[in-house]
Amino acid sequence: MGHLRIRKDRVDRTTVFVVGAGFSRDLGYPLTRDLLTRLPMSAPLWKVFRRVVRFHHPDWNGRKANLPNVETLLTEWEANEELLPSLRPTGPFTANHLRKLRRDLLAAIAEWFHSIHKRRSANRDSILKAFRQLIQSVENPVIVSFNWDYELDRILCEGKKRREVYGLEESGLRTPVLLKPHGSLTWYRFHPGRHIKESLRETLWEDKKHVRNPRYCFLDWRAPKSSHRRYVPWIIPPTLLKSFGHPMLQRIWRRSVDCLSVARNIYFLGYSLPAADWHSRYIFRCGFHNQIEGRPLDSGGRERRTGRAKVFIVNPKDSDAYNRIQTTAGWNCTWIRSSVKDWLLAT
Repeated sequence: MGHLRIRKDRVDRTTVFVVGAGFSRDLGYPLTRDLLTRLPMSAPLWKVFRRVVRFHHPDWNGRKANLPNVETLLTEWEANEELLPSLRPTGPFTANHLRKLRRDLLAAIAEWFHSIHKRRSANRDSILKAFRQLIQSVENPVIVSFNWDYELDRILCEGKKRREVYGLEESGLRTPVLLKPHGSLTWYRFHPGRHIKESLRETLWEDKKHVRNPRYCFLDWRAPKSSHRRYVPWIIPPTLLKSFGHPMLQRIWRRSVDCLSVARNIYFLGYSLPAADWHSRYIFRCGFHNQIEGRPLDSGGRERRTGRAKVFIVNPKDSDAYNRIQTTAGWNCTWIRSSVKDWLLAT
C-alpha cells in the first residue's frame, strides 16, 4: 500500500488499530487473566511452580483456579531475585531457580500458543479475512499489537521482508505496518537465534558494536525444532517491571508514538489499557498529546499539529477499560459495545 513519511515536513495521516488480548481471544487464545489457570504444565514444571507459589502465597489452596494472576507472580519472582542471595542463601530455591522457572514458564506458554495456532478453524479464518479487508480499505493502516501470537503477522508478511512489516527499516514505513511492542513468538535473541538455519531466518536487528544484540525472525509459522537446543522466543513477560532497553524495542515504541501522533482514526480492538501497564499508557498519552501540539522534531520545534483523532473502543462490556482509554486521550471516545469478532464481521 502506501509509503508513510514519519519525519518529513508533510505529515501523512494514519489509521491505527490497537490490538489486545480481546482480539486474540476470539481467535482461540487465552486472556492474560486466564493464562495460568489454563496453561498445560508438565509434571516437573508444576511441581517446582507449586513450591515457589506456596512460599510466596502460603494461603493458596494449591488449585489452579485460585492462583494469583501471572503479573503478580512474575513481578514477585523478579523482585526477589535481587534479595534471595543475601536473605535466604541456603533456602530451598535460589535466584537461579527463579530465573529458570520463569524461562520454563514462558517456554510452556510459547509451546501452548504454537499448538493453538496449528488448530485452524473457519471461525478464525473468517475473523482474519474480515480484518484483512478492513485494513485494505483505510488510510495508511498501522497495527499496534500487544499480543505475542503471529496470526496477524501471517496475513501481513506474505511475500514481504519481515523487517519492513515490523517497521524496522531505517527509512519510512510502508503500510500496512505491524508494530509489536511486547515481542512475538517468531522473534529470537542472538542465542539461540543464531543457530537457526540461515534459510529459515531473517535478521531483524543488527548491531556491529554489540555482538549479542542482533535479533532474528524465524520464517516458518511454527516453533523451531532441535533435538538438543531450546528455542525460547523473545517476548516481554507480563510483569509490572517490564524492560524495554533493547534498541529494536525502542524503535518500535518510538514509531508507535509517531503513528499515533498523526492518526485520523484510532480503533482499540479488545485492548483494555491495563491500569498497571505504565509503559503503554505513556506512549498513548504522548500520541494523544502530540495530536494537539504537533510531534517533536529531532532538530527542535514541532511539526504542525494534526488535531484530535476519532477514537473508537470495541469492547463488549468493560467500562473500566473504556474510562481508562478516554481519560488517557483527554476527550470523548466512542464505545462500541461489541466483541471484536462481531464488529469485524459486521463492518
